[in-house]
Amino acid sequence: MEGLDPDVRTYSVIINSLSSVGNVELSLAVFAKMFVRGCSPNIYTFSSLMKGYFIAGRVHEAFDFWNQMMRKGLEANVVVYYTVIHGLCLNGKVGEAVSVSCQMEENGCPPNITSYSSLINGFAKAGDLVGASEAWNKMITNGCHPNVVAYTSMVDVLCRHGMFDQAHSLILKMVLENCSPNTVTFNAFIKGLCGYGRVEWAIKVLDQMGRYGCEPNIITYNELLDGLFKVNRLEEAFGLVREIKEKGIECNLVTYNTILSGFCHACMLEEALQLIGKILARGIKPDAITYNIIIFTYCKRGKVKSYVQLLDHNRSGGDWHPDIISYTSLLWILCN
Repeated sequence: MEGLDPDVRTYSVIINSLSSVGNVELSLAVFAKMFVRGCSPNIYTFSSLMKGYFIAGRVHEAFDFWNQMMRKGLEANVVVYYTVIHGLCLNGKVGEAVSVSCQMEENGCPPNITSYSSLINGFAKAGDLVGASEAWNKMITNGCHPNVVAYTSMVDVLCRHGMFDQAHSLILKMVLENCSPNTVTFNAFIKGLCGYGRVEWAIKVLDQMGRYGCEPNIITYNELLDGLFKVNRLEEAFGLVREIKEKGIECNLVTYNTILSGFCHACMLEEALQLIGKILARGIKPDAITYNIIIFTYCKRGKVKSYVQLLDHNRSGGDWHPDIISYTSLLWILCN
């Protein structure tokens, strides 16, 4: 409104919104505007800026704002600590996140379920079962009840270690504790099962999702398709493709790459080339995986000339550049 100057809350909300979508340059511009207007940032302003830089993977710059905040005499609260813990875990620096968590406790600000969930998730993404278990046990000892993120992260890390019975028991425990598993929980379980070739169990999990009020999404189907193609259960894989179409679920590039790979390994090269045509006709931009599958298809058909033309086109200004897999495919066809 005319005549009203924005205050620190207004600026902080704008900076937080920009930071949430990773637009750190614009959030920094708004931050500078605050000073021009004589408006001092508060702890939430700094927290929002740090979040943006962590999302952008610019960890050192995020800590520059932490240092600025300290110099201004602003004490970190649970929101700031969570932002730092989550940001460090997001960037694979789980050990540093644990140190911040300890510092949080020393400063009389005990970690809450949100902080513990970030730590457990960080350990899970790193495949560190011991670290995730220690964080889980500490969370329980300190009287924090696990939420769906903590449970899902533990399901994920258990599956990464092939401990499917324990993962399944944890999902059942979630239900008993009135913490309903969601689609992300089941996707983690299905991904783990498919990664170990346990596709029969994975299909049963898909069928059971509805009991818990969960609908499979394209990520669910992508994991199952990949699992089925890897164990050469082509008929079931293509049945799943039909199911995706019938349900009106939008396929993404991962879906198409998975199907393409399945076609190629089943020597269904004509079908693979037809699907490539459909992908391009729909305006979907291929990635390095797509191009390498196309190259593999050309090589299996003995179309070295088409392969070389594709390499030349991309070397002369395309979005993709050949990698070690691309050249290995060419060497394979030349040697055979």
